[in-house]
Amino acid sequence: MRIHSIEKIKKLRRLRKRGYSINELVSELSIPKTTVWHHIKDVKVLPKYIPLLKSKRGGSAKRKEFNWKKAQENAHRLLKSKHRELAIVMAMLYWGEGSKKSLELINSDGRIIQSYLLSLRKVFKVPEKDIKPVLRIFSGMNRNQCLNYWSKITKIPTRKFIVRLNDGGRRGRTKYGMCRIIVSKSSIFLKLMRSLIDQIFEELVIKY
Repeated sequence: MRIHSIEKIKKLRRLRKRGYSINELVSELSIPKTTVWHHIKDVKVLPKYIPLLKSKRGGSAKRKEFNWKKAQENAHRLLKSKHRELAIVMAMLYWGEGSKKSLELINSDGRIIQSYLLSLRKVFKVPEKDIKPVLRIFSGMNRNQCLNYWSKITKIPTRKFIVRLNDGGRRGRTKYGMCRIIVSKSSIFLKLMRSLIDQIFEELVIKY
């Protein structure tokens, strides 16, 4: 069954020849990025539109550079603000326990998760709807007991938790399992976190 009409695919290819970027085509035609790429991979952009397409790619690099600069400025501001101590605590926790690709942190120590969430909410001002808790438990653990514990720690209702069972027939070394905190749409926050870590390291370690 054909999902997109022949006319839409023809328009897609025609716009690509005129220098439309992939993101522009996705927005213009409401077609998934993978589908766009499938239909334009053999399309040659007309010579007069090549400079236009290249300029858009350059714009993406400039936006990335701008976002990094903004993150560095915000990190500097936070370290001069009343939230300095919380910012340092969060950055150090994340440096040791956090993911490098997205804003995620997992731990079995409730105090670490509680401190991290306090910082996310008070320092980074992450919207509550973007905080996603995931509970990892093992065979033999009481699911409801673990959920209630982490719900109390995180101040997030149990219904909002995703529960994953690592089926190994053992309890592991944790009493209540492990809690992972995921922040959705985290690109800007991750840049800020990495900028904080860099500046704290320079200030507290290199200059010490």
